[in-house]
Amino acid sequence: MVKEINGIKELELEVNNNKKVLVDLWAPWCGPCKMLSPIVDKVSEELSDVRVLKVNVDDNEDIASKFDVEAIPTLLIFEDGSLKNKNVGFVSELKLKDLVK
Repeated sequence: MVKEINGIKELELEVNNNKKVLVDLWAPWCGPCKMLSPIVDKVSEELSDVRVLKVNVDDNEDIASKFDVEAIPTLLIFEDGSLKNKNVGFVSELKLKDLVK
C-alpha cells in the first residue's frame, strides 16, 4: 500500500520505523511522474517488505530541498534509516524492482 507523505517529520518517522522504504517524489503537472505512478503502485503491492511513500514536491519543498531533488520523478530508496539509492527519471517496473533490491 502506498502512503502519501506531508512533511519532513512524517517522512523521517516512516524511514526510521521501516527496514526498507521507497519514496516517489512527484508533482501533478509532471508527465513522466504520471507514467511512473501506476508502476510504483504495482510494485508496492508485489513487494510486501518495502514501505512505499509518495511525496508531492509542490506541497513539500522542504523534503525536495533536503534530498537535492532537481528533477522529477525522483525515487529514493532507504534501508535501515539511510539513503541507499537515488534515481532520477522514469524507470520500468523491472528497473524499479532492481533499484529496491
